Amino acid sequence: MYIDKYKIFSMDYTWKNQKKSKDTSVKQMLTSDESIQSKDFISLIDNLDDVWHKHEGKTCKIEVTFEPYEEE
Repeated sequence: MYIDKYKIFSMDYTWKNQKKSKDTSVKQMLTSDESIQSKDFISLIDNLDDVWHKHEGKTCKIEVTFEPYEEE
C-alpha cells in the first residue's frame, strides 16, 4: 500500500511570561506530495518522534482519507 501524500505536525504548548498557555502551535512540520510505502511511513513517524521529541511522550493522532483516483 502506498500513501500518496502526507502532512506531519508536531504541536506544543506556547509560553507567555514564563507560563505555559493552554494554546498550542506547530513547532515542526513535514509535508510531501511524493508517494511512500506504508511500512516506510511508519518508520518515518517513529524516527521523527525520536528526533523531534526525544522520548517526551506525545499523543499521536492519525486521520486517513481514501479518495477516488483523479481521472485525467
